[in-house]
Amino acid sequence: MISLLVACDGNHATGPPAPTPSPASGATPGRSTGPTNIVLVAADPVPGSTVAGCAAGASGCAGLIRMTFRLTPTGTGSVLWCAGFLHAADKTACLQGRTGGLTLRAGETQTVEVVFDLPAASDRCRTPLEITDLALNVEGTVEVASRQEWALRYHLAP
Repeated sequence: MISLLVACDGNHATGPPAPTPSPASGATPGRSTGPTNIVLVAADPVPGSTVAGCAAGASGCAGLIRMTFRLTPTGTGSVLWCAGFLHAADKTACLQGRTGGLTLRAGETQTVEVVFDLPAASDRCRTPLEITDLALNVEGTVEVASRQEWALRYHLAP
């Protein structure tokens, strides 16, 4: 690493700050497709947490997990919605969340928040349950349609 010291009229500045861990550092990016770069920038609660009070099924956890994503497209296009899915180890989508529509412009970063408030397969997702995967789909025109997956962990408890 190279440090840079700049002096201007007695003011001192150093080079770029050292990177800090992401609030969502418990998630490991996996497979991605499409022209939009998707980055998980925040999660509440953070991956690795136990989410308690979910009753007998994952549907009881609806609204308890929210995530923020940064979208940077290489093309311009319309997005019908962004849909996030939290999967169990058998790849069953147990919870999902969806944004409203938006327009992405080439090279311009946009942030979206997804609240996982829709049970996807709650009849097959009984608690206690381990969530092992996250996926975010940008559903829109071919210029922006994309998908990013992550490995992460949440323990959903009754």
